[in-house]
Amino acid sequence: MDKVRIGIIGCGGISKCHIDGVKILVENGCKEIEITALCDENKENAKEKKNLIMQFQKNEPVIFSDFEKVISKKICDGFVLCLPHFLHHTVGIELLKNNYHIMIEKPLALTLKIGKKLVEEAKKRNLVLSIAENIRRYLGPRAIKWVIENKKYIGNIRFALVNLVIDSPFDYTKYAMKWRGIKLLSGGGMIMDSGHHFADMLLYLFGDIEDIYCEIRRYDERMIEEVPFLKKAKADVEDTWDALIKFKNGIFINWFYSRSTPGFNLNFGLYSGESGAIKDKGFVFHPFQNGADIILKDGKIVKSEEIEKEFLNSLSDEEKEKLFPYNCYDGFGLEWIEFARCIKNGLKPEIDGETGLKIISFCESCYESDYMKLPVKYGDVYSGKIENYQKEINMFWKIE
Repeated sequence: MDKVRIGIIGCGGISKCHIDGVKILVENGCKEIEITALCDENKENAKEKKNLIMQFQKNEPVIFSDFEKVISKKICDGFVLCLPHFLHHTVGIELLKNNYHIMIEKPLALTLKIGKKLVEEAKKRNLVLSIAENIRRYLGPRAIKWVIENKKYIGNIRFALVNLVIDSPFDYTKYAMKWRGIKLLSGGGMIMDSGHHFADMLLYLFGDIEDIYCEIRRYDERMIEEVPFLKKAKADVEDTWDALIKFKNGIFINWFYSRSTPGFNLNFGLYSGESGAIKDKGFVFHPFQNGADIILKDGKIVKSEEIEKEFLNSLSDEEKEKLFPYNCYDGFGLEWIEFARCIKNGLKPEIDGETGLKIISFCESCYESDYMKLPVKYGDVYSGKIENYQKEINMFWKIE
């Protein structure tokens, strides 16, 4: 296999981020990937993305409006799914059954039961199933993991406070927001959306979770018009929550969010250790993507630029090539080159289907805790022992 042939299904906003990532790879000398197909019901979306691709790729990708037609053409080795959450499992399982490798934009699926069907299908056919979870791949998060585990500037982490408070109601006139307001189509609100990035980073940094207690509020219950499948429906996803997450190693994290807070904004992420703290400098649901400063007990500040430089200097050439091939520091580009190499060489992706299940187990634990009005054991949610919140979604999609 010379170049790995990859198609994109779903050419909306997030697909541009993926294409921009591939562009960085190609401009830095990568010849391992070719985008051979674009599929979207809206052909104008696909044409727009084709024009972007032709800025860095010689061969023109073929445009399709029906994913079943692109399946039959056999012009791809794998596909990247940039689709609404409710299409992840329907399109994903069909692709796997036709022996295509897939990378799915987060989350893996609407519920754990649905996600497990995707994982089982990929295993049965020995196919790559990767989750397009980009945040941990950036330089900032990699450097902070190194600081916590190796440099230990602040000793062991004790707890964290992560708060995001804004006045930013969803614009339900836009298609991308219509389905995001409905539990049956999204799996949940921002806990399953940007919260997926947060959940992945916590699991990546701190390991196994013991239990989660979460209280959710739904202050925004506007009617949404022209909802897929449902025509018209009331918004029923969370817009406010407070979660306490306890890890098996003793770390606990308070995670608060509201987008229904008129007159006040707060974006605050602090991770406290034995001799100092890590202060997130960016959007706190994407931990450390924009770097983090370390504030030591004596008042000294270690800037994010210094931390990242020190981390890079600690890497061997082999380690640097593994984490940042082609000197690419874009999370989307790094997802793509890993996906292509996994297809080509029969490798396991860093964020595979099983990891995807662990991430959405975090999210579902928040929902299940609120449903039961009790703390829930993360392991009971992961195993399927607790699935009260998810039951309605599974029934709607006829998942047994």
